[in-house]
Amino acid sequence: MKRHFCKLIIAVLTFSFIGVGATAAFADYISRSSFSVSKLSCGSCLQNIEDELKNLPGAMGMTADLRRGNVTVDHKPELSEVKIAAAITGLGYPAECDWTASIEQPKAITFAQSKGYGAGCGSGGCGSSGGSGSQVNAWKKPAANVVTRTTMKVANLSCISCLTNIKAELSTFTGTIGMNSDLSKGIVAIDHESSINGNKIAGIITNLDYPAKVISSVKVPSAKSFAYVKSTGRSANAGRGCGTNSPCNATSASWKELLRRYQAKKTK
Repeated sequence: MKRHFCKLIIAVLTFSFIGVGATAAFADYISRSSFSVSKLSCGSCLQNIEDELKNLPGAMGMTADLRRGNVTVDHKPELSEVKIAAAITGLGYPAECDWTASIEQPKAITFAQSKGYGAGCGSGGCGSSGGSGSQVNAWKKPAANVVTRTTMKVANLSCISCLTNIKAELSTFTGTIGMNSDLSKGIVAIDHESSINGNKIAGIITNLDYPAKVISSVKVPSAKSFAYVKSTGRSANAGRGCGTNSPCNATSASWKELLRRYQAKKTK
């Protein structure tokens, strides 16, 4: 239905130029198409799309709204919205045209004006999986036969890099063993030595501006800890910049400073 709506707008706009020098008019006009795009998880997903469109003959520029899942592309009339949607969908982000209209060429958005959308999401990309891929965590393998797995609900997680910030801090703390997470659900699970209180880890994460609350704590055989098993789902093992449209807190205070602040709060 949307595709037919796009073509109907083009037909109406084309007809409106008949009798007033249509050939000359269209030389000064280009097309602007808006797409609903799903499975966008971070700014780098938009960067992936822009990089692909730059190689598509006839594509001129792009803007996007990550939260609304919207991508708008300015392009030459000979490049159809169907081909643009197919190019975006081929990257793992299903796209469907909402509308297409003609605008004056001087008002067109160009790739040269783009400030970028952020660095890559990690080795696994952030396409159909919406995550960062699966890698073995960098923590040392546990010495004990049993470890504790504390699962937390964490707020303010806007992209993979937020999870990477958390992992970078926790991996420097003696006693933590590994981490896995689900960005879409706001869940972070930490494997750690049983002598460490899970609430202390939640406090560290909270001090990074990602408010964390412990929802469960269970014993796990060390052989099944995240130090041994590859992470699944939307893990925090890779990922860089959040992109201009999906900012997240990039605080990287030292573990000792975070611990000091946490202890200071506890003594008040």
